[in-house]
Amino acid sequence: MKETHTAETRKSVKITLDEDHSRFGVYAYNPGEITIIRPNEEFNTQDSGFGNQTLTTETLVQSLIIMPHCLISDWAPRNFAQLEQQHFEVLFPKPPQILLLGTGVSHHWPAPQILSSLTNRGIAVEVMDTAAACRTYAILASDRRDVGAALLIE
Repeated sequence: MKETHTAETRKSVKITLDEDHSRFGVYAYNPGEITIIRPNEEFNTQDSGFGNQTLTTETLVQSLIIMPHCLISDWAPRNFAQLEQQHFEVLFPKPPQILLLGTGVSHHWPAPQILSSLTNRGIAVEVMDTAAACRTYAILASDRRDVGAALLIE
């Protein structure tokens, strides 16, 4: 069987849209940038494509944490090498039940103390590359799960 796509040709990922735009979502991922959907309660009677709601997107070029109810668009670590335990303290006022950690273009395992600091607070952590974390976040958020995604841009 011949493989039709290689890792080099699948660099851009457009996420399937959820029609509920009352919460933060992920619209698309490209290495070095993530396009998010911002909550928007305004209706557009001219557009019937997405539940008559205006789609408000923003492309971010820095690492971020996204949850249905909030967005931290200037998360400090730019890449996996900069990731430290204290970077997750921004979650602790209202942590998600599930945290997806997108480690950039490649999958990397964080230090055990980073994972244990999250799991000791009752947060289930799933580690994957950022493209997979974007897709998984979109699915879990559309199911109204208590999910967050910490997405490293590089």
